[in-house]
Amino acid sequence: MGKNVIFTLLKMLYLFIYVVESLNSSTDEYALLAFKAQITYDPNKVLAKNWSQGTSFCNWIGITCGTRHQRVRGLNLANMGLGGTIAKEIGGLSFLRSLIIRNNNFCGFIPDEMGKLSQLREIEMQYNELNGTIPTSLGFLENLQKLNLSHNKLIGDIPYRILNLSSLVEISFGNNSLSGSLPMDICYNLPKLEMLRISENQISGNIPPSLGRCTNLKLLSLSYNNFTGSIPMEIGNLSKLQILYLGTNKLTGNIPNEIGNLSALQSLYLDRNGFTGNIPNEIGNLSALVYLSLKENSFTGNIPNEIGNLSALVDLALSWNDFTGNIPNEIGNLSVLVYLSLKENGFTGNIPNEIGNLSALQSLYLEQNGFSGNIPNEIGNLSALQSLYLDQNGFSGTVPYSIGSLSNLKILSMGINSLHGQIPESIFNLSMLQILGFVNNNISGNLPSSIANGLPDLEGLYISGNRLSGEIPGYISNFTKLIVLELGGNSFSGRVPMNLGNLQNLQYLNFDSNQLTNDPSMLELDFLISLINCRQLKVIRIGLNSFDGMLPRALGNLSASIEAFTADFCGIKGIIPNEIGNVSNLIELDIGGNELTGTIPDTLGQLTKVQRLRLNDNKLQGSIHVNFCHLVNMYHLDLGNNHLSRQLPTCLENLTSLRELNLSYNSLTFTIPSTMWTNKEIQIMDLSNNLFNGSLAPEIGNMKGMRELYLSRNQFSGEIPSTMGKLQSLENLTLSNNRLHGPIPESLGDLISLQYLDLSKNDLHCEIPKIIGET
Repeated sequence: MGKNVIFTLLKMLYLFIYVVESLNSSTDEYALLAFKAQITYDPNKVLAKNWSQGTSFCNWIGITCGTRHQRVRGLNLANMGLGGTIAKEIGGLSFLRSLIIRNNNFCGFIPDEMGKLSQLREIEMQYNELNGTIPTSLGFLENLQKLNLSHNKLIGDIPYRILNLSSLVEISFGNNSLSGSLPMDICYNLPKLEMLRISENQISGNIPPSLGRCTNLKLLSLSYNNFTGSIPMEIGNLSKLQILYLGTNKLTGNIPNEIGNLSALQSLYLDRNGFTGNIPNEIGNLSALVYLSLKENSFTGNIPNEIGNLSALVDLALSWNDFTGNIPNEIGNLSVLVYLSLKENGFTGNIPNEIGNLSALQSLYLEQNGFSGNIPNEIGNLSALQSLYLDQNGFSGTVPYSIGSLSNLKILSMGINSLHGQIPESIFNLSMLQILGFVNNNISGNLPSSIANGLPDLEGLYISGNRLSGEIPGYISNFTKLIVLELGGNSFSGRVPMNLGNLQNLQYLNFDSNQLTNDPSMLELDFLISLINCRQLKVIRIGLNSFDGMLPRALGNLSASIEAFTADFCGIKGIIPNEIGNVSNLIELDIGGNELTGTIPDTLGQLTKVQRLRLNDNKLQGSIHVNFCHLVNMYHLDLGNNHLSRQLPTCLENLTSLRELNLSYNSLTFTIPSTMWTNKEIQIMDLSNNLFNGSLAPEIGNMKGMRELYLSRNQFSGEIPSTMGKLQSLENLTLSNNRLHGPIPESLGDLISLQYLDLSKNDLHCEIPKIIGET
């Protein structure tokens, strides 16, 4: 009988366990179905097709169950593109250890009920659209090892309780909008923490010295926040630290010497802060360092010689600081260095010959310093070099021929130095070259008459501002990838090549300030016609040359993308073709200083985007057409020194963007329309040497932005309006050689900015106001 009782009790126990487990399983299924119900976007129909009653949820996609109790242990729906909110019923998955829903489109709040999941080991919710605050309840998950909520839209403070979970190994809250500060005792209860990422938030305050107690830290990323103060010296206690990101904050002070204790450090980013002082010599102890970025701070002093100890260094960025002195010779010890940027500092002296030892170097940026002397021939040993920037220094001597052996070179930029001699012909055979720049040096000689490889990848040729001569070689048209062709400010002569139309990617063309000519047998500047094929062209500058011909009517067929056409003082004759009005996106048109005749075409009124229009110093006749009033974006208008006549259009008041106006040395007549004086922002107006008459309107006092006003040598009469005294910004005023009479207004004494005044050769009387007399 006793055996029967025991057997019965066991049956009842097993039945009880079965019922309990069935109920618990039902709880899990209910929680999962509630989770599914709040999914509003399931592009691949994963949950819609697979998560359904009638099948065991342990077989559903993304679900992992325990083998013993058939309870949900893992929920992994990463990278499925799911959208919706997280159901609060998720808190019923009491056996859940792993929750991974990264890289989806979940939105809304993180439910507080997640704090009930006491067995959770890892939470990965990064790369979603979650908002609201981080629930404090997550601080009750005493088994949690990994918490990644990065790349969401979370706000508010980081809950203090979370930062006291002793089980945590990884905390990742980067790329949110979290605020507040880190607690001063942050690492008092995080003995296992290896990764702390809170970059790209709005965290402020000081970096807590207690971080030095997280001695297992391997990665510390606090970049792109608003941290202030200095780096605590306790950071030197983190002997296992491999990655330290503190860039883009508001940190100040010196780098602590204790940084040299971080013997495992591989990446150190302190860029974009307000650090000062020298680089500590102890930096040389970081023998494992691969990446070092100190750019965009206010560091001073020399680069320490100990930098040569960093034999593993691949990337060294010290640009945009106030470093001085020479580059240490020890830089040549960095045999695996790939990237070196020292630009925009105060370095001086020569480039050390040891630079040639950097056989792995791909990018070298030394521009905008005070380097001098010759460029060392050893630079030709940098066989891996792709980018070489030496602009804006004081380099002298010739361009080393050894540079022509850098077969991997893509960018060569040596502008604004004092280099002389010829460009080595071998440079024109660097088949991978994309940018070639020697602007503003003293380079002389001719471009090679022929080249072997043709620079098939060349996108930018910048050689303006030198003493180059000879003809522009026709092979330039073979540079079919060319975007910028900058040859201005040299002594090139001969005809402009007729085959420039082959450069179908060309956007910027500058032949300005040379001695170029056109085919004298042609009436028109025929080379301009070839540019019609350059449909990407935005800028054409051909001024200050020795052309002799007319603007072709085909100019109106230039690319719709043309924004600037300047051909000033270059011998252009004939009339302005009406078709120029078709170039509707022009912002700048300058054809001043030529021998243009005829009238100004009314089609210029179609250039409604133009901001700078110069037709000065020609022989243009007729009136200023009323269509000019359509040019509402005009900033600068110069029609001076022509033969224009008749009255000004009254609608010029429409040009509210106008800041500089020159109509001097013409034969314009009648009174100046009172509407001309309504532009309060115009700064310079020159109407001198015309035939304007009548009195000066009192509305002249409205032009509060006027700095220079020239009205001399006209036929103005009447009195000087007292309202002129309101022009507080006026520096230069000339009214000489008119027919003005009456007293000099006392209000002119209020012109506090006035530097030059000429009222001579009028019929004025009375004393000059006191303040003017003092100036």
